[in-house]
Amino acid sequence: ETLRALVEPLHPADMASLLAALDATARRDLITTIGADLDPEVLSEVDETLRAELVRTLGVKNVADAVSELDVEDAAYVLDDLEDNEKREVLAQVPFEERIQVVDALLFPEESAGRVMHREFVAMEGHTTVAEALARLSGDETPEDFQEIFVVDTDGKPVGIVPLNRLVRAPHATPLEGIAEGELRSIEASADHKTIAWLFEHYHLTTAPVVDGNGRMVGVLSADSVVEVLQDVHTAEVLALGGVTDEETLTASTVRTTWLRFSWLFVNLLTAIIASIAIGFFEASLEKIVSLAILMPIVASMGGNAGTQTLTVVVRALATKELNRANAMRVLNREMLIGALNGLGFALLAAGITWVWFGDLALAGVIAAAMLINLVAAAASGILVPLALSRTGVDPAVSSPVFVTTVTDVVGFVSFLGLATWLLIS
Repeated sequence: ETLRALVEPLHPADMASLLAALDATARRDLITTIGADLDPEVLSEVDETLRAELVRTLGVKNVADAVSELDVEDAAYVLDDLEDNEKREVLAQVPFEERIQVVDALLFPEESAGRVMHREFVAMEGHTTVAEALARLSGDETPEDFQEIFVVDTDGKPVGIVPLNRLVRAPHATPLEGIAEGELRSIEASADHKTIAWLFEHYHLTTAPVVDGNGRMVGVLSADSVVEVLQDVHTAEVLALGGVTDEETLTASTVRTTWLRFSWLFVNLLTAIIASIAIGFFEASLEKIVSLAILMPIVASMGGNAGTQTLTVVVRALATKELNRANAMRVLNREMLIGALNGLGFALLAAGITWVWFGDLALAGVIAAAMLINLVAAAASGILVPLALSRTGVDPAVSSPVFVTTVTDVVGFVSFLGLATWLLIS
């Protein structure tokens, strides 16, 4: 009873954080103690790995009861991560009406408007008067939470929107089409998360109708649901730039996480070998001038960091559609100019440090030239690589970093060691 009293006031999101912070044994004991009293919303707040664990601990009956109480989109989110046999067992115990709606949501791809849209909304035809609309809104079938009436034509296609504050102030004899806002951005049910995020950010939307392939209204996207979409999109991009996926949570199994990271690290190993081969061509030079081995990581490291800066800006610009074919060349020229200016600045710094350190003016000139070359190459690769990947349909956030790093490493090593071999040894 003491334990229940402690966790009962917690918001579902805070309860999910608590469960994630506990070790597996303590978590299982807590869930077993709470049992059916666990707030159903907690299941939609935890990550995929933890959700599967909770389902096994709670049992099918408790999960089915929880799914019945959740909104359709949250229920689909919970069920989608379960194994097929667990999904069937849970759905079999969900009341028929709720089951039909959840199954309908599951038919849409996971990251689509059809999956996250609200299926309860108010839509009326344009000839409906304000008085008739108010009378309908007092009925039992009206959704509990809504802020507007969508005006549709005879085919069910959205043509306008009437905010409730405008509805209650309008003369009762006025038809809805007379007070509707005509500018409306419909979103297809098949639209993915990136498209949804871009539309809401670009057009400053607070709500939008979701339509099927024939343009008929089937749901609504509101700001509260899109906040989660935006978070998912931005989180995925940040993780992708680091070479990890959204499956790698703190509660994911060690074996699964190890494998996910191993595959990406293996790709990095192959690209590192390419850089090592480039260094191998200058083995004789390194044996004659040991200082080259000391200085060459500086050139490669600076190029890698500069390339990552450009890459981060470009990937974000691609995601927000700020970067396209029309302005790609202008952006490329701008980034290369920035690379050249930074290259000049750091070339002078590196040359000064090298001269003070080794007392060799020629070596200082070599590292200065290599620094300039590599920072320009870093800027170019930072924009050209993600653009090329995007054109081929590959997510640039996932694949670009390894290619950009390879370019900057190889260019850095070859330019520095090549110039040193030509000017200092030959």
